[in-house]
Amino acid sequence: MVENYSWWLIEQLKNKMGTTSDRKAGLTLEKMNDGNLGKIKRGERHLTPEQALYIAEQCNLDVGEVLVRLDMEKTKSEAVRSALGNVLKRIVGAVACISLTMALMMTPASDDRLSVA
Repeated sequence: MVENYSWWLIEQLKNKMGTTSDRKAGLTLEKMNDGNLGKIKRGERHLTPEQALYIAEQCNLDVGEVLVRLDMEKTKSEAVRSALGNVLKRIVGAVACISLTMALMMTPASDDRLSVA
């Protein structure tokens, strides 16, 4: 996992916006100011769930994964972090399974009997 996940999310938002300005990205987030932005960059503060949700939606990231990773970043308990990691693995596994199923459903059949001569 990224060590400073909150800052990684802000970097994703900056990339999506096509800007290199921390301040510009921060202004799009509710209840964000320059001081909070600096603390997040230094790892002294985290995004709120609402801010992370906004970034996930803007950057087309999996909302469940973003919120679980944010909780993992915030918790001080290794046991809680480990449990959240297990939840994250389940989410990622379910998404992979759904993606594979959808891909298989969209693949045309190679049954020669259906060919038109």
